[in-house]
Amino acid sequence: MRLDIPDILTRFLQLAMLSWGYPGWLWGLAFTAVGSGLSRVARWPYTEECRQPTGLRYKPLTFSWFHGLLPNGTDLRAERLATWWVSPSVSVVVEGPALGLRLEPKVRLGPHPVMVERTGLDPAPVFGEAVTFTTRSSITLSTGQRRADGKLVNRYLSPEQPGFARALAENLRRKAAAFYGHAIPGDLEIQVHPPYRSKLVRIHDTDIRGWMLSFTVSGPPDLIRLGYEAGFGEHTASGFGMVAVARSRWENTPSRGARILEHFARSQASR
Repeated sequence: MRLDIPDILTRFLQLAMLSWGYPGWLWGLAFTAVGSGLSRVARWPYTEECRQPTGLRYKPLTFSWFHGLLPNGTDLRAERLATWWVSPSVSVVVEGPALGLRLEPKVRLGPHPVMVERTGLDPAPVFGEAVTFTTRSSITLSTGQRRADGKLVNRYLSPEQPGFARALAENLRRKAAAFYGHAIPGDLEIQVHPPYRSKLVRIHDTDIRGWMLSFTVSGPPDLIRLGYEAGFGEHTASGFGMVAVARSRWENTPSRGARILEHFARSQASR
């Protein structure tokens, strides 16, 4: 089944300065919206998990960061309107976020009052065996690395490393096995396209490094569709890894969100 992705236009009721940790507030708003929209599955996002063959679990939900914020030094300035997308990758709850925010349009993003101006649905694409995506929120991947003192620590992968695309493909295969209950046969190849833009974001007291980029996925359409609906990479339920289909195969034009990331990188480098 192909799922339409809810898009939500919000209006800040007063000028707000947001730190780069604001996706943590979006996480709470996304889960609350799903529960408010469909009371019979109000606890679904909190309790439903898919188990990967390794025993790891993930929640089949992802959401984008705000599009429409303005860079202001090391913060983001929210003057009026901003758009974001929420994707519960299960058909029974796909309209939950939009419905919940229509029923209760005045909400809070952390301490900031926000009004939902409009909700809609992005029509689901028809996927072939090769699709190029651009990120709506950054993609993060990590691997365990043992230090000299024997402690195992996470090391975030960069798209400039050869293992990034391979790890991204393996992550998607594990999600598919957890979601569908079985592995999906067929070759899966991911090719990432520069430029890449990095951002370190603090979510739930954890610093997570992600990357804004575009990439082409070639393989079984069911795998490609799952990545579009449930997100690519790690921490998707915390707002990482949401994508949009590029308007052309090799499009990699910086979005406003990407330009904000670029501005932030320049401001940090000059400090």
